Amino acid sequence: MKVEHLSTEELSPEEIKQLEELRRTIEAAISDDWLSHDELEHIKTIAFAHKKIVPEALQLYSKLVGKINRGELEYEW
Repeated sequence: MKVEHLSTEELSPEEIKQLEELRRTIEAAISDDWLSHDELEHIKTIAFAHKKIVPEALQLYSKLVGKINRGELEYEW
């Protein structure tokens, strides 16, 4: 999944690390076109781990939800 830098502020090294972990986790979770409830909860934990929400993390999460909504990805409810 590609991430665009949306903010005018530079990302901190910790935020960059968080985004990379989130991207890798999402890609691994959806590699089989199936997303379990536990995988989604783990993704949400990473995406929203800090008190400050990084717009790029929200963008990645939004793309994931979009795949579910469009039926491109099956999800265990």
